[in-house]
Amino acid sequence: MAKTILVVDDDPAVLQSYGRLLRRLGHRVLLSEDSEKVRTDPDSLRDIDLLILDQRMPRTSGLTLLAGLRRRLAAGSGETGGVACRVPAVILISAFLSDELKDEAARLGVAVVLEKPVDASRLLASVRAALEGPACPRPAEAPPARR
Repeated sequence: MAKTILVVDDDPAVLQSYGRLLRRLGHRVLLSEDSEKVRTDPDSLRDIDLLILDQRMPRTSGLTLLAGLRRRLAAGSGETGGVACRVPAVILISAFLSDELKDEAARLGVAVVLEKPVDASRLLASVRAALEGPACPRPAEAPPARR
């Protein structure tokens, strides 16, 4: 069954490249270079099964965008009684990986963090795995504070 993937990246060339690559899997692929629109549009995640985010964008970071989207979804779950799962799986792409970034990504429920330059076969494998994973991924519990 075809799934819907939303890719958010500020680079139009990267978006087009990801779009061509991901459509080979037979899924519906939506592309957005406007992270602010994705953040503010209440329907931006409607029917989205997988969200692929660039970490470094001009107006925000991928993790900041994800945190805002998760807060919005949590606030809206009261309207549906929390019955429907509306949280897509997430893949984060970054040129600047660190342990802190990986920890924060895990805390926010990111399925996979990929390093740029992105290897096409690794991206496709990560997409397949994320789409085959649990239908409603949850953010991890915050790790204990370091002393």
